Amino acid sequence: MYKKILNPDDELLFTHAHQRELEKTNPVILDVPGRAEMYIANTMVHLREETIYGLMLGTNHVLLETRPILCGKFSLKELTHSLVISHVIQASAKRLILVHHNPTGKLSLRDKHLLEAVRLKDTLLSYSLLLDDFFLISKTGGNGTQVNITSLARLGLV
Repeated sequence: MYKKILNPDDELLFTHAHQRELEKTNPVILDVPGRAEMYIANTMVHLREETIYGLMLGTNHVLLETRPILCGKFSLKELTHSLVISHVIQASAKRLILVHHNPTGKLSLRDKHLLEAVRLKDTLLSYSLLLDDFFLISKTGGNGTQVNITSLARLGLV
């Protein structure tokens, strides 16, 4: 289960998930909100359906997996902590960035986003999991390539 790696300074234990994370040839590291915004803008501009995505991260902010958590017509009340935790555990992640993508351009920062983000952050913290950020994305341009990205962490709310 564990592989011992000897370091001149310390003796470290790595799980298979950590080893998989470090073996990637070109890992995507999302350690600051600016990098996360660039990754989201480049990868989610083509999406057509309202969705909440989870960017599953390892302990070193390395992107392990991007997966949809809720798709189609939904209410934020459906974003339960058990649903989110099950996705995080399946990905063997330790950190999470949530992305609420709405291609219609009608997504704005509301109290329900703030309440859900705070509630999820507290619940995940009790499981030793970290919610790094919660992004709100809506398209602004007529051609569908320009997006408006709002980071709740950058606003000091997460």
